[in-house]
Amino acid sequence: MEFTVSKESKLLANANLIKKYHSNLVYDYTEYPTKGNWSESFGSKDYENAIKDWYPKNQDKPVLFYVHTPFCEQLCYFCLCSKVITSNYDHVKNYLYNDLSREFDLLENLLTKNNVKFNFKEIYLGGGSPTYYKEEEFKYLIKRLKSIIDFSKIGDFTIEVDPRRVDEERLIFYHEQGINRLSFGIQDFDLNVQQEINRVQPPELLQKLLTPKIRKLFPVINFDLLIGLPRQSQKSITNTIKEVSYLKPTQLQTMYVHYKPQTRKYMIKMVRNEPMLDFFDRKAVFEKASQELISSGYTRAGFESYALPSDPLSKSMEDKRAVYNSLGTQKGEATNFIAVGSSAHGVLNDDYYFQNYYEQNLYREALDKGEFPIYRGMKMSKDDAIRREIIRHIRTFFNVEFDFFENKYQIKFSEYFKKELVNLKSMERDKLCIVNSSNIVLTQIGEHFSPQIANCFDIYNDQKYYLNAS
Repeated sequence: MEFTVSKESKLLANANLIKKYHSNLVYDYTEYPTKGNWSESFGSKDYENAIKDWYPKNQDKPVLFYVHTPFCEQLCYFCLCSKVITSNYDHVKNYLYNDLSREFDLLENLLTKNNVKFNFKEIYLGGGSPTYYKEEEFKYLIKRLKSIIDFSKIGDFTIEVDPRRVDEERLIFYHEQGINRLSFGIQDFDLNVQQEINRVQPPELLQKLLTPKIRKLFPVINFDLLIGLPRQSQKSITNTIKEVSYLKPTQLQTMYVHYKPQTRKYMIKMVRNEPMLDFFDRKAVFEKASQELISSGYTRAGFESYALPSDPLSKSMEDKRAVYNSLGTQKGEATNFIAVGSSAHGVLNDDYYFQNYYEQNLYREALDKGEFPIYRGMKMSKDDAIRREIIRHIRTFFNVEFDFFENKYQIKFSEYFKKELVNLKSMERDKLCIVNSSNIVLTQIGEHFSPQIANCFDIYNDQKYYLNAS
């Protein structure tokens, strides 16, 4: 596989710089502190107390309701999601009617008993594959959602879509149930790449789905792409972006693939013919994708995301309201999550994180005992909240304005983060960022290393080796 370096690419002209800041463990920072720092002693009662503590102080704060459906019909070798591969639809129905429904009951009872009326503004159905549900089960899920949520107040209502399992009629059905935003798992349109990851879906499939009627019903359409897959190249990603540009989704998430065969053993099947792309090749493919998207009329929306200028995400970037989280870069209306389903995690901003059990048996056992199936969680400190917001600004806007944090949190930035500013010296010397008395600004090259720069503010994963790096 050959990679070319364009004359304007300062990033790819310096392979040593890419290697220096490469790490096998690079956090996405979809949440901070990251999940590995949440406590497994945080359980059902802690979750109940968290809601009762947070709600009276934040009654008007917008909240997103997330539902996780952990079932797929076919295994994708790249996938890190919590899922169960099955062709037995009875397993899906049992989960919905007997497990998920009981969690809905617990939540509804808790909210009613404590007069909690969350300001639900968004709904997100994720997976796994929520498109696995047949129409009868999907209607039941909507009915349960309506028992807790006033649909008249909902803005974005998103469903993650496996384009191989739906047709135009099914998408129209989703709209009739209240859904107005679609998120398609694309990953790549190159056939060779698709065969390596066990997910073959030609662009013609999407052409048949995204008819004029569907585009009118769903004004926001998102595509998820993955960067760093076996057999990807600058040439192949260029062709993929051409197909993407023709299909014209309004938003794109171009995420780096995370290769973790130690926890997902099936991922080794991806490298049966060719290895994963190395640190340099991944950056080359990412930069090429970025160049092609921007030349096709998309604007960058944070580290890995793009949107058409007319899309609400672009407006939220201009207004600095956009937020990066586990759902990608979002427009930032509802940054608090209440989540149900196995492995689902939620957040009540500046205060609490919580996550359900991954394992179906543990999830079910908790429900059998009449408890919320909480696996882990944490109560955030003020320091956690400050650092999380700094990391979000780095990850999304590529800058940190000191006076914003000084005014909001009543701190002196240069004193509070004295050590972190010293740790940034190496990155300053390498021209990844510019630090002055009023802000931190990532350079054009530094934008590619925003997770590594953000890591300097991660007190739980302090990468001290950058301090004296030359």
